[in-house]
Amino acid sequence: MASMMVAIDRAGRVVIPKEVRDRLSIDADTELEVTVDGDGIRLTPRRARGRVVVDDDGWPVIERVPGVTITDADVQRWRDADQR
Repeated sequence: MASMMVAIDRAGRVVIPKEVRDRLSIDADTELEVTVDGDGIRLTPRRARGRVVVDDDGWPVIERVPGVTITDADVQRWRDADQR
């Protein structure tokens, strides 16, 4: 990907170009880690740890996480969002 120029506004905000956001799957809720890298700044999307798929009586199942409950409505919402 070619480099791009962006400006900083008075509040110190930078707009990340849509092409970059799309390529890295960054959306409005993505947290970015800011690191000083020599004389530059590195923004790294913070990703949640992936869930492990385990075998449950021959069926692939996402491992349980204590304190987290996923409902049928959650699954339906994710499926619907994925089909858009």
